[in-house]
Amino acid sequence: MRFLALFAALLASPATAQDLTLPESDTLPRLIDSLCVDIHPLNGCEQVILLTSRDDDSSADLVILSDRRLQDDPGAPLLVLRNAAYNGSMWGMSPSLEEGDGRTVLLRSEQSGIGRHPWFQTLRIGWQEDAFRVQGFGYSSYDRFTSGGYSCSLDYDNGEWVAEATWVDPESEEEHSVAQSGTLDSPAPLLSDHGAFAALPAPCQAVQTLFFDNLP
Repeated sequence: MRFLALFAALLASPATAQDLTLPESDTLPRLIDSLCVDIHPLNGCEQVILLTSRDDDSSADLVILSDRRLQDDPGAPLLVLRNAAYNGSMWGMSPSLEEGDGRTVLLRSEQSGIGRHPWFQTLRIGWQEDAFRVQGFGYSSYDRFTSGGYSCSLDYDNGEWVAEATWVDPESEEEHSVAQSGTLDSPAPLLSDHGAFAALPAPCQAVQTLFFDNLP
């Protein structure tokens, strides 16, 4: 797949009936977001792409290609991760990409379109120890019926995590808050082990359980 060259070709000439029979006419409608960023030791700008998954349209595939301008194997796939992020069918459910600090990419996903408890998730992706890894993880949610909510953040670069939760006692109407923090025992996990519907990291699960246990 040579997305940048393909886009240039499509923009340079009008569509014809023959164009609609090309493989690109099947792939391009799946495109959700793309980003050109230096995230890999190779020289150049890697193309990071989100595509609606073929086998499950409720998730998105993540593809990272080498710079199309490289002399050796340009546009080669450096990563193909199926079902990498949640991808809903309504507004407020689409994943997105954003350039992060220090040669990283932020993979964001959310479900804020419907339901009592919208959620937001961010993976900070980078190249570390000869592999793409999740160097940071963030998750937050809130209750539309009350003023409560919870969040967690894991930073594998400094080996620390923090988590917070706030809820309101339905009888006294008193607000309660809890803040927790700790150190991470494991290194940055492989991005290839991540999935759209993977379980939350342990600190996030703990604060999520605490929040719902106190929810009216």
